[in-house]
Amino acid sequence: LLLFYALLPCLLFCFPAFMQHIFFLNFVLQNSYFTCPIIFVRNTDFFEKSVQFWLISVKVPFRDYNNPNSFGVHSLGRNFYVESRDGIHLGCWHILPASLSEKLSDHKQPLSAEQFEQTLSAHTYPVMIYLHGNSFDRTAGHRIDLYNVLSTMEFHVIALDYRGYGDSTGFPTEIGVVQDAKQIYRYVKRLAGDNEILIWGHSMGTGVASAAVMELSETGGAPFGLILESPFNNLHDVIISHPFAAPFRWLPWFDDIVVHPLENSGLNMSSDLRITRVSCPILIMHAEDDHVIPSKLGRRLRDAAVVARRDVTYVEFEASRQYRHKYIYAAPELPSIIT
Repeated sequence: LLLFYALLPCLLFCFPAFMQHIFFLNFVLQNSYFTCPIIFVRNTDFFEKSVQFWLISVKVPFRDYNNPNSFGVHSLGRNFYVESRDGIHLGCWHILPASLSEKLSDHKQPLSAEQFEQTLSAHTYPVMIYLHGNSFDRTAGHRIDLYNVLSTMEFHVIALDYRGYGDSTGFPTEIGVVQDAKQIYRYVKRLAGDNEILIWGHSMGTGVASAAVMELSETGGAPFGLILESPFNNLHDVIISHPFAAPFRWLPWFDDIVVHPLENSGLNMSSDLRITRVSCPILIMHAEDDHVIPSKLGRRLRDAAVVARRDVTYVEFEASRQYRHKYIYAAPELPSIIT
């Protein structure tokens, strides 16, 4: 273990692309998958750091995404795929609002894909696009629990697996996952008519959501609202605050060894800059006892929005409620906060 901690900073400095795998954690899968990390290294010139580093996660698809109810989703739902502009197939779920689901469940025949899409505009229910954090996929237990809460609140829920997650093809990069979020927004916008569309990001997904909504705002197509659950303000602060960084953050060269190589490899995640260019209302929620992303980072993100005179609301839940990093959905006042 000591040897691992001693070598890890060197690995991150020499192979920053490896750290991107750690950041996205798309190779961490549910227990019904077999994951085999395979590393290929081609070292053309070490001193120029032109090292190509790949980590391939081999998935044995024992998981059937076609039936959301088999994973604990209460309302009617369907599995579908959207193709990105660069040819990536994105796995998604559409979960109906609870009352609409109850009404349509009386049909003798299962709803077709076309009928599911028609519900997005034919009924005055808002739509929530959910952008999850790193690791696992749209079937993770805490995400299922949130879908059920949102469905009970009468939202359509569109749950996306970014490229490289779940059964989506491709491999995640920051630019790629932001494009995936925008592609799903365009899909929903085309079908939702005048119904409100909101984007909810959690953890890493708050960085994706902030970037996507900033770009949508700049083109005059912002959603009705942006919800950021357990967010961070920027890449530097979230890395240095993460529990995994505890053995290293005191080192004077931590930024040069870990943070700067990550930035040079293509990671940005500057939500504190991007949020200043978001034109829709913003809701930030954080738990005081968040053990992964400290609530102080959520407050810093709020402060950046306030300084830029954005329409932002910040809600922090007391540590005594034990919501930690991913259980804010359990707050009984959540419907009144969101609506």
